[in-house]
Amino acid sequence: MPGIDPHTLVIVVSFQCLLISCVLAAMRASFPRTIGGIGQWAASMPLFVLASVVYSIPEAHPIVTVMLGNALFLSAMLLLNTSMLSFYEQRLPRWPRVAIFCAVIMAALAWLAFVHPSFILRLVMMSVVGTALFGYVAWLPFRYGNRSVGSVLTSVAFGWTSLICLLRVVLVLLDYDLPSELLDLSAFQVIYLTTFNVSLLIGSVGFILLINERLRFLLEYNASHDALTGILNRGAFFNGAKELFEASRRQAQPLSVALLDLDHFKQINDGYGHAAGDRVLKEFCLRVKSVLRSTDLLGRYGGEEFVLLLPGSTSEEALAIARRLKSAVAQEGDALPYTVSIGLATLSSGTGTLDELLVQADRALYQAKEKGRDRIEEWSGAQ
Repeated sequence: MPGIDPHTLVIVVSFQCLLISCVLAAMRASFPRTIGGIGQWAASMPLFVLASVVYSIPEAHPIVTVMLGNALFLSAMLLLNTSMLSFYEQRLPRWPRVAIFCAVIMAALAWLAFVHPSFILRLVMMSVVGTALFGYVAWLPFRYGNRSVGSVLTSVAFGWTSLICLLRVVLVLLDYDLPSELLDLSAFQVIYLTTFNVSLLIGSVGFILLINERLRFLLEYNASHDALTGILNRGAFFNGAKELFEASRRQAQPLSVALLDLDHFKQINDGYGHAAGDRVLKEFCLRVKSVLRSTDLLGRYGGEEFVLLLPGSTSEEALAIARRLKSAVAQEGDALPYTVSIGLATLSSGTGTLDELLVQADRALYQAKEKGRDRIEEWSGAQ
């Protein structure tokens, strides 16, 4: 194709890959370790560059252009897959299987380079591998992503590359495109190289967007959740609770609130240490969440006290949930045995604000403690 030099494309994409690798390396150094896959993606870029350089060496021995070049290219593709799996916290393939896969590919390349030389068959085989590996990179954001700009961009970019690899196989098998070498100036060869280069750049930009989206989510999560227990902190709970309270009043829907207090928690801290107390708090929250509905709100009220908002729950339904909660707490677990006192209050026509409802639940909780703890008490007007 006139006007387009494949060697120029190699130089341009190599510079872009190295730049992306530097950006990702800097992100890996400063971003939380909970965001996986950054290092693998950064490492894959120089490998693509080295593969391109090796492929473009004129009149080099097949050991260099075929074996080394394809080994670098295959390693880079596998690193992209590993990066995406790590990012979405999916289980990585076992290394013996990966090693066997690579050994089979390299053995086939060696056969087609030295025993039965055939550039076309090598081209077809590596295009099939590219179809599968790039297609898998494209599928992962589609499967596990949230349809954000980053996931769509990454999925489309590598999905397009996978389709071009597949089309390349079809055209070669149908004798529509029979290049004599990798950097042949045939029209489709230039289209393939251009597509791969552009898609690699766009897909990497998409991955960087994915990383920033994950970082924003982590920052928002940490700002709204208790660091120890993982439930809503006081501020985030009240933000959500006020909206649910007003909606329940406006729509005349039932709503209940419960205050939960771990009994004699100070004795656990004093007798067994704060580490044991922390384990109790974390296990308690896990047990509470196991009996809640997706619409319920659980927040840390302060210390060993927790608050639970139950939208749509009448006093009878709230009492049933509280009983299930106590049963869950009574089960044996990894932490020390403990009990909980619960105060319940239900929205009535005379309740004007969320604070008033919480005061009612607090008075019920006080009654539970006065009556010996490890019990449930409901607020009534007589209290």
